[in-house]
Amino acid sequence: MKKVDPKDMKDFDNPYKIALIAVDEGTGDLHTCLVSSLTNKGDDKMMFGEFVRGQSKKLIYEHPKAGFLIMSVSRDFWTGSLTFTHCVTEGEDYVKMNEYPLFRFNTYFGVSTVHYADLDEISARQALNMPGVIANALRVMAGKAFCAGDRKKQALRPWAKKFLSGLITLKFISYVGEDGVPKIVPIIQAQTASASRIVFTKAPYSKMLADLKDGARVNVYGMSLDMEVVLVKGVYRKGRLGLGYVDIDKVYNPAPPKTGYIYPTLTNEAVDFADEPLAEEAF
Repeated sequence: MKKVDPKDMKDFDNPYKIALIAVDEGTGDLHTCLVSSLTNKGDDKMMFGEFVRGQSKKLIYEHPKAGFLIMSVSRDFWTGSLTFTHCVTEGEDYVKMNEYPLFRFNTYFGVSTVHYADLDEISARQALNMPGVIANALRVMAGKAFCAGDRKKQALRPWAKKFLSGLITLKFISYVGEDGVPKIVPIIQAQTASASRIVFTKAPYSKMLADLKDGARVNVYGMSLDMEVVLVKGVYRKGRLGLGYVDIDKVYNPAPPKTGYIYPTLTNEAVDFADEPLAEEAF
C-alpha cells in the first residue's frame, strides 16, 4: 500500500508508541533511531518532531530513502519506507508537535524541528506474534551456547549483554532489502550468546526476513518501555538448525544527554599547543 489506512491514523497520532526509522549512513551501515512522534500527514505523507539532535537528523537529508516501523501500545505494528523531503521550524505542525503531552511538559527539551517525508510503502496492520516469539526464544536459549563466537571480544558491557538477552526487551533488526531500501523487522526472540554475538531465529517473521542474506551488514536496536536503549551493528551470519547470529563490531549509545559510539573504544590523545600559533582574533 502507498497510503495510510484511515483506521490506523489514530494509532499513528499517539506519541506514546514505538516508531523507528533506519537510514543509510553512507559507510555501508544503517543507523536506526527512535522517533516516537512519527505520524501521518494526510494519507500519503509522514512527519516527525525532532526532540534530540542525533546522527539521524543529518543523515535523512544526505540519504533520504529510509525504512520505518511503528508499533502501537496494543502491540500492533506496521512497516514501510519513505523519502524525506524537507523540514520546518514553525507553523501548524510545529505547534501541534510541541503540544503533545510527551513534549509540552518537558522542561528540558521541546520539538525544535518538524521533518517531512513522502510515504513510499506501508504494510497492513499486523499483531505482534507473541506465541511465536516465545517459542523461538526457547529455541535460541537452547542453541545459543553452541554459537558464542569470540568470548574474549568485549563489545558489550555486562549491562548491555544482559539487557539484549531479556525477553521483555524489544529488539528490531535493520538491514538493506533486495530493493535497496532499508527495512526494520522485530526480532524480540534474539539473545546474546556472548559479549560479541547476538543469536536469533528468523521465525516467526521468516517471510519478512527472507531477503536477509549471509554476510549482510545489519544493526539491532534494543529498547525497554523504561526508555533504556542500545544500538549494535555488525555482520549477519546464517547458522545451523534455523539459527542466525550477528557478530558485533560497533556499539552506539542512542540515549541523551550524549549520543555516540561507545565501541570500539576511542583512545584519548594529548594535544600539544606549543607549536600552534595563536590567532590574533582570539584576543
